[in-house]
Amino acid sequence: MIAFQTLPHDAPELDLCPLLRAAQMTLQYATEHDGIGLTQTKALKLVFVHWAAEHFDWPGMGYEELFRYNKVLNEYEFPPLEMTHFLLKQLKLGRHYKGQFKTTKQGAALAADRGKLFAER
Repeated sequence: MIAFQTLPHDAPELDLCPLLRAAQMTLQYATEHDGIGLTQTKALKLVFVHWAAEHFDWPGMGYEELFRYNKVLNEYEFPPLEMTHFLLKQLKLGRHYKGQFKTTKQGAALAADRGKLFAER
């Protein structure tokens, strides 16, 4: 089996990975704000979706482009956030608890170290 090399947290290659940046920002936001609110359908609330659209800096999906035709942006209309939410739940770095998306202990620890977060499977 191929052994993957763990990158240090300050490796310049990590700056080029938008999914890693989105996951780290989501985990940090959830930690700082004591969770992210969820809708009745378990999607992330609009306040966070708008924040994510502004801060994720996803290639081809700028803030102005996303809001060109819509005044409100839901999670399913911003695929990078929907994918990040799904991956964080599947990797058990975040979970739904009492109407909130909360980081787990492992997720909070990995949010501080991009190299380890990138290597997480």
